Amino acid sequence: MGSLSNVCADNILFSEKHGTCSAPVFHDEYTYFLTTINIYLKYNVTDVLYKAGYVASNSEKYPLGGIVTAIQNAFHLTPEVVCKKDAIDEIRICFYKDFKPRDCVGSKDVTSRKSCPKYVSLPEYTPLDFEASVLKMPTDKEVV
Repeated sequence: MGSLSNVCADNILFSEKHGTCSAPVFHDEYTYFLTTINIYLKYNVTDVLYKAGYVASNSEKYPLGGIVTAIQNAFHLTPEVVCKKDAIDEIRICFYKDFKPRDCVGSKDVTSRKSCPKYVSLPEYTPLDFEASVLKMPTDKEVV
Protein backbone atom coordinates (compact mmCIF):
# COMPACT_ATOMS: atom_id res chain seq x y z
CA MET A 1 0.00 0.00 0.00
CA GLY A 2 1.21 3.46 -0.80
CA SER A 3 1.16 6.38 1.57
CA LEU A 4 -1.96 8.50 1.85
CA SER A 5 -0.09 11.56 0.65
CA ASN A 6 0.83 9.77 -2.57
CA VAL A 7 -2.67 8.36 -2.96
CA CYS A 8 -4.20 11.75 -2.29
CA ALA A 9 -1.79 13.49 -4.62
CA ASP A 10 -2.54 11.03 -7.38
CA ASN A 11 -6.28 11.19 -6.59
CA ILE A 12 -6.45 7.41 -7.02
CA LEU A 13 -8.37 6.33 -3.93
CA PHE A 14 -9.67 9.47 -2.29
CA SER A 15 -11.78 12.18 -3.81
CA GLU A 16 -10.77 15.78 -3.37
CA LYS A 17 -13.24 16.03 -0.47
CA HIS A 18 -12.78 12.90 1.65
CA GLY A 19 -9.57 11.63 3.18
CA THR A 20 -7.20 14.20 1.71
CA CYS A 21 -6.52 16.02 4.97
CA SER A 22 -5.78 12.76 6.79
CA ALA A 23 -2.32 12.19 5.29
CA PRO A 24 -0.50 13.88 8.22
CA VAL A 25 -2.43 11.69 10.71
CA PHE A 26 -2.56 8.38 8.86
CA HIS A 27 0.31 6.96 6.91
CA ASP A 28 -1.54 4.19 5.12
CA GLU A 29 -5.00 3.32 3.90
CA TYR A 30 -5.47 0.44 6.34
CA THR A 31 -5.10 2.69 9.39
CA TYR A 32 -7.37 5.31 7.83
CA PHE A 33 -10.18 2.86 7.13
CA LEU A 34 -9.78 0.99 10.44
CA THR A 35 -10.08 4.26 12.34
CA THR A 36 -13.12 5.42 10.37
CA ILE A 37 -14.87 2.09 10.97
CA ASN A 38 -14.12 2.29 14.69
CA ILE A 39 -15.46 5.85 14.85
CA TYR A 40 -18.57 4.80 12.94
CA LEU A 41 -19.21 1.98 15.41
CA LYS A 42 -18.54 4.17 18.47
CA TYR A 43 -20.76 7.01 17.24
CA ASN A 44 -23.57 4.95 15.73
CA VAL A 45 -26.22 7.60 15.03
CA THR A 46 -28.61 5.06 13.53
CA ASP A 47 -28.63 3.06 16.77
CA VAL A 48 -29.10 6.19 18.91
CA LEU A 49 -32.04 7.35 16.81
CA TYR A 50 -33.63 3.89 16.83
CA LYS A 51 -33.36 3.64 20.62
CA ALA A 52 -34.95 7.11 20.89
CA GLY A 53 -37.90 5.95 18.78
CA TYR A 54 -36.88 7.47 15.45
CA VAL A 55 -37.08 4.79 12.77
CA ALA A 56 -36.54 5.17 9.07
CA SER A 57 -39.77 5.98 7.26
CA ASN A 58 -40.52 7.77 4.03
CA SER A 59 -43.92 8.88 5.35
CA GLU A 60 -43.46 9.53 9.08
CA LYS A 61 -42.38 13.05 10.13
CA TYR A 62 -40.28 13.65 13.23
CA PRO A 63 -39.36 16.88 15.01
CA LEU A 64 -35.86 17.91 13.95
CA GLY A 65 -35.20 19.22 17.45
CA GLY A 66 -35.93 15.80 18.94
CA ILE A 67 -33.52 14.08 16.56
CA VAL A 68 -30.78 16.59 17.37
CA THR A 69 -31.44 16.27 21.11
CA ALA A 70 -31.16 12.47 20.97
CA ILE A 71 -27.73 12.80 19.34
CA GLN A 72 -26.66 15.53 21.77
CA ASN A 73 -27.65 13.40 24.77
CA ALA A 74 -25.84 10.33 23.46
CA PHE A 75 -22.60 11.93 22.32
CA HIS A 76 -22.46 15.33 24.10
CA LEU A 77 -22.05 17.24 20.86
CA THR A 78 -24.21 19.13 18.40
CA PRO A 79 -24.37 17.55 14.94
CA GLU A 80 -24.89 19.29 11.64
CA VAL A 81 -28.03 18.17 9.84
CA VAL A 82 -28.46 18.55 6.08
CA CYS A 83 -31.85 18.09 4.47
CA LYS A 84 -33.16 17.75 0.97
CA LYS A 85 -36.72 18.99 0.80
CA ASP A 86 -38.37 17.65 3.95
CA ALA A 87 -36.06 14.67 4.52
CA ILE A 88 -32.75 14.29 6.32
CA ASP A 89 -29.99 13.73 3.79
CA GLU A 90 -26.99 13.75 6.14
CA ILE A 91 -26.26 13.89 9.84
CA ARG A 92 -22.70 15.01 10.38
CA ILE A 93 -20.66 14.52 13.54
CA CYS A 94 -17.53 16.64 13.78
CA PHE A 95 -14.21 15.77 15.39
CA TYR A 96 -10.95 17.42 16.33
CA LYS A 97 -7.84 16.05 14.65
CA ASP A 98 -7.27 13.79 17.67
CA PHE A 99 -10.75 12.26 17.04
CA LYS A 100 -12.39 13.74 20.10
CA PRO A 101 -15.94 14.79 19.20
CA ARG A 102 -16.86 18.46 19.04
CA ASP A 103 -19.83 20.60 18.10
CA CYS A 104 -20.03 21.20 14.38
CA VAL A 105 -19.28 24.85 13.56
CA GLY A 106 -22.45 26.86 13.18
CA SER A 107 -24.67 24.01 14.35
CA LYS A 108 -25.81 25.40 17.70
CA ASP A 109 -29.22 26.39 16.34
CA VAL A 110 -29.77 23.48 13.98
CA THR A 111 -33.55 23.75 13.93
CA SER A 112 -33.41 27.18 12.31
CA ARG A 113 -31.13 26.06 9.49
CA LYS A 114 -32.50 26.89 6.09
CA SER A 115 -31.98 23.39 4.70
CA CYS A 116 -34.25 21.62 7.22
CA PRO A 117 -37.87 22.18 8.19
CA LYS A 118 -39.04 21.72 11.80
CA TYR A 119 -40.45 18.27 10.97
CA VAL A 120 -38.45 15.88 8.81
CA SER A 121 -38.55 12.33 7.58
CA LEU A 122 -35.76 9.81 7.98
CA PRO A 123 -35.81 8.16 4.55
CA GLU A 124 -35.66 4.41 4.35
CA TYR A 125 -32.48 2.98 2.91
CA THR A 126 -33.07 1.42 -0.46
CA PRO A 127 -30.09 -0.69 -1.51
CA LEU A 128 -29.20 -0.93 -5.14
CA ASP A 129 -30.61 -4.00 -6.80
CA PHE A 130 -27.24 -5.55 -7.54
CA GLU A 131 -28.75 -8.72 -8.97
CA ALA A 132 -30.75 -6.77 -11.53
CA SER A 133 -27.65 -4.92 -12.70
CA VAL A 134 -25.58 -8.06 -13.25
CA LEU A 135 -25.70 -9.58 -16.70
CA LYS A 136 -26.77 -13.19 -16.51
CA MET A 137 -25.93 -15.90 -18.97
CA PRO A 138 -29.02 -17.44 -20.55
CA THR A 139 -29.93 -20.95 -19.52
CA ASP A 140 -30.29 -23.79 -22.04
CA LYS A 141 -34.07 -23.28 -22.04
CA GLU A 142 -33.71 -19.55 -22.79
CA VAL A 143 -31.36 -20.06 -25.77
CA VAL A 144 -33.29 -20.05 -29.02
